[in-house]
Amino acid sequence: MIIFNTSKQTMPHKFNDRFSKLGIYGVQGVFIILFLLLSPVYYLNKWDFKRHKKRKPFYTSKLVRLQERYPIFYELAMYVQNFPIPHNVYKVLPPLRGDVLQVGCGTGLLNKYLRKQKDIRFLNMDPNLNALKLGKKWGRFNSYIHAFIDKPTSLPDHSCDMILFARSFHHIRHHKKAFIESSRVLRDGGSIIIADPVILKSLSGSATDGGYMANSSIDGVIWRFTKETLITHIERCLPPELKIESVTETRQVHVTNYNLFVPQTDIVVVLRKREAV
Repeated sequence: MIIFNTSKQTMPHKFNDRFSKLGIYGVQGVFIILFLLLSPVYYLNKWDFKRHKKRKPFYTSKLVRLQERYPIFYELAMYVQNFPIPHNVYKVLPPLRGDVLQVGCGTGLLNKYLRKQKDIRFLNMDPNLNALKLGKKWGRFNSYIHAFIDKPTSLPDHSCDMILFARSFHHIRHHKKAFIESSRVLRDGGSIIIADPVILKSLSGSATDGGYMANSSIDGVIWRFTKETLITHIERCLPPELKIESVTETRQVHVTNYNLFVPQTDIVVVLRKREAV
């Protein structure tokens, strides 16, 4: 049985409701200010992106390449996109414990957030070597795995209690292959946690029922989902031994969710690997 839960950052008392609305208006106001300040960079990058994309559909924009080469700009982007409290995006995660493979760890922002939890042993994986080196340099982790989860990795069979995709699932090209490799390294009874932003259904404008891939000038080649298409897509990609255990929606108050162009919400999907018979 799949458990669906939808929660919002609202409180029972009228005062708190008003305070929450003020927070939303404040975040939307900050978005307008940031957009006005950064619009020259945004539109220059978009102009260059569109010009090259005509000849190369999978052209990587200069802004994306800048973040890949110099991950400090990635950190700055995360701060802007998740303003006012960037690490709050991790509050939607269920409790983590044991050997946790963090897919798409980047520079180790989650490691920094959970540095006081000694019952978590992170295995840090990312395809961007520059981000991994910076994370290690800053002391966020001592070791890392430079790899793609949708390709065979060097990890031993049944070596992880949990596998976490924290805001990285939409960057993975081949989800069927990713789930096969994840299942291989996951212990029986272990869980896979997918925490990803999705587009609000009313503004998605997509005719497909399972998500679609797009080349973004600020995010590279990514998958775009609504809540419904994300669940449908995951179900289609799962191997028999994995099943969806729960789906939770929490629309946190930050710039990405309450931007004025493509509003989003946060979804957490928990998968469970069946115990061996």
